[in-house]
Amino acid sequence: MKTLTRALIYVLKFCFYCLFLIVAVGALLYGLEKFSEYALGKSYLGMVYHHDMDMVRKDAIQPVSHYDYDFTPGACVEFNILKGNQYEYANNAGFREPREISREKPDDEYRIFLTGGSTAFGLGAIGEAAPMTNHYSIEYRETISHVMEMILNATAPIEGKKIKVYNTAVWGHSYQHLLIRYPVKLRQYKPDLIISLDGANELPLVSKLIPEWNYFHEGQYNNIIRDIYSYSGSGLASYLTLWLKNNTFLMTYLWAGQDIFQELNVRAPVHKGVVDSALDVAQTKQPSVEDMSRMLDGNIDTVIRVIEDYSSAIQNDGIPHIMALQPWLYMSKKPFSPQEKAINELPGFKHYYGVPSDRAYKLLVDKIVASAQKRNYFVADFSDYFDDVSEWVFLDWCHLTSGANFLLAKELSNLVKEHVFQRPLAPADLTHDKNSFFWDLAAASKVVYPDTEAERTSLSQNALRGYPTEAVFEFTPKGNDAKSEIILDMQKTYPFSRIRIVWGDEESTPEEWEISYSTDMNNWQTFVKGSINEIDWYSRWPGYEYYAAEPVQARYLKYQPTKGSNSTMKLRLISAYR
Repeated sequence: MKTLTRALIYVLKFCFYCLFLIVAVGALLYGLEKFSEYALGKSYLGMVYHHDMDMVRKDAIQPVSHYDYDFTPGACVEFNILKGNQYEYANNAGFREPREISREKPDDEYRIFLTGGSTAFGLGAIGEAAPMTNHYSIEYRETISHVMEMILNATAPIEGKKIKVYNTAVWGHSYQHLLIRYPVKLRQYKPDLIISLDGANELPLVSKLIPEWNYFHEGQYNNIIRDIYSYSGSGLASYLTLWLKNNTFLMTYLWAGQDIFQELNVRAPVHKGVVDSALDVAQTKQPSVEDMSRMLDGNIDTVIRVIEDYSSAIQNDGIPHIMALQPWLYMSKKPFSPQEKAINELPGFKHYYGVPSDRAYKLLVDKIVASAQKRNYFVADFSDYFDDVSEWVFLDWCHLTSGANFLLAKELSNLVKEHVFQRPLAPADLTHDKNSFFWDLAAASKVVYPDTEAERTSLSQNALRGYPTEAVFEFTPKGNDAKSEIILDMQKTYPFSRIRIVWGDEESTPEEWEISYSTDMNNWQTFVKGSINEIDWYSRWPGYEYYAAEPVQARYLKYQPTKGSNSTMKLRLISAYR
């Protein structure tokens, strides 16, 4: 009996110790989890996701078994504090959009999807080029999709409908992703037109010259997904790592500094397959020049078949489709700007696995153009579009400045007007003298009013620099002759069609305002009247942008609050463009 009692006490003690250990470990983990949540809340992630701390645990991109990966709805996909914009988040569908999108398309909406990789997305400078360009990023309002929407609604409106151009691009996506993602996801949203801008993302894939090359195994998450679905030990480890990262603050805290969002503007998101296979390729016996040429040709032919299938799928749904081929720095014959000269000196992506990227891209472009002629799908080749532009176009090897985005958006809009809407182009649609579209006419102007030296200097330094910052121009009219207005002299008459204003804060935004123009300072004509109901929040502060249907000839610009303005005017930005 004593033996039984002792055994029972031993078992109870053991159970108690186990329970104590479990509780202690649980309490420790709980404490670490709460500490991690607190620490992350005080980090940059806490600022980004102050509205939803649960999003802190999620990566900007998520694996998708069907087509590799996509953006996580609600994830932060872009920021650039240097240019004054606020954080930008993926919408409910994972698109780079401030607007939600429903699967049921409203009757009054004409829906255009711009798809492709990071250039269509508007990623900005990456890798070694980022520090050189001061981490130049593209805001949503500077993306090709948004500019197209502004242009088309201004110059080619559809009666009874609002044209909406959604940015459905994902950085790193290639044509294999476009092919599979369209029927799996994009088709559900019933687009009226699809524009695909891509090409450069094929280069690291087709340049991998190995006999066992498989296009559909070359993706950012492809290896991870295949590993998980292999039911192997490494697959289980990969799954557990991803689960813990997306469900605990502790793992996110330990992971800090490794997520793509944090490093977005300082290093390039890289295809995992490329990284993993680089050593394998290097260690294999180098094939002959003839074999390399044959394998490159075969790899590109595989891509061409995917493009043809992609185009056929869209055509079979009765949806118009424009395939656009993006520019590539190493193919360009343009006069390089100082920034582009510096970028060109970097090793960059001149070669992939020893294959010159300019030659590979030229072969790819030629084959796509030939395929389009044979299979009757629409291709617009922009690979050499900027050869006659001396302004700054390339942020790195393929990503584009806001000025370059505008020109591509204008050309794509022209293609939509001509080939989809069946409308003739107006003289103002043409893009002769491309360089002039890059010039901020307001930034280079002379301040006429206010007329004191201090106020002129303040306006020039704080509101005429091309993008909004923390700095703000403040002006309080004093005296009987003082006026609440700003007059700029562009010192030459220019064709003028675009303007953007950013105010100091919400309180300083007038209820109504007017922009006027003149060629002689005597005869003024109204360019646009705006109201507080039309402001946007693309920056951290209230803003307004306007695209005119037709450009006007202007030398002088006047901004006037006309209703509900405070005695003190506060402005962070006035920009004007051709």
